[in-house]
Amino acid sequence: MVGLSAGCLADEETLSDDDDETTDGDDGSQTDGTKNDSEAIGDAIEDLPDGLADGRTLPYQFPASTEPDIEVLQDADSATNWLEERASLRDADAVSTFIDKTDFETSMLVSLSAETPTPCYEVVLESIGIESSDGGDDSSHSGADETTGEEGDGEDTLVLEAAVNETDDSEACAQVITTVGRLVRVTFESEPLTTISATLVDHDGSTYDVTMGSDSGSASASKRIGSDESASTNQTTDS
Repeated sequence: MVGLSAGCLADEETLSDDDDETTDGDDGSQTDGTKNDSEAIGDAIEDLPDGLADGRTLPYQFPASTEPDIEVLQDADSATNWLEERASLRDADAVSTFIDKTDFETSMLVSLSAETPTPCYEVVLESIGIESSDGGDDSSHSGADETTGEEGDGEDTLVLEAAVNETDDSEACAQVITTVGRLVRVTFESEPLTTISATLVDHDGSTYDVTMGSDSGSASASKRIGSDESASTNQTTDS
């Protein structure tokens, strides 16, 4: 009986040790997960469309007066140049980390920005989708036919809609001209799309549209003010 009791005690100690090891392992895993989560800078995009594996956005600001701008960053070099051109960027470290963590083999970055009368504004991504090359109900939404006269040469189109909105603390905000923007990172399930259409509604209600194809290196942009007055320009980009 004494021997059996000793054996039971030994088994209990062994189980206790195993439990401790399991707990340590669990804690270690949770620590790693917390570390990974802390490195995932930006806001996750909810309700991603089919064809996108992941999406995340990061707001930014810099004290400057600029025109509305939508820019596609297809590779690390273009992203680095984009960052260097914004030397006065606030939270530059976070933006730099966000760019560094982008795998341009499967992902791309889209920058949307506009000038605001105070820093108490932000660019909000309102919708993201992939428009099929065969058209459909959303074909007029992207502005592909209006801006290029083409249908993307059979390629699907990444479609983004964003707007400049006031933040909750706008009442206590100083009148300082600021450019507010948002970086949008989209990760594709297969190869990145080469045709992008984006719309940005400014704080005063004017709308800025861009449709571009990265293969051709060209973009067509149009600015709409209200519903009656409009102007359009063509521009060339290295994207």
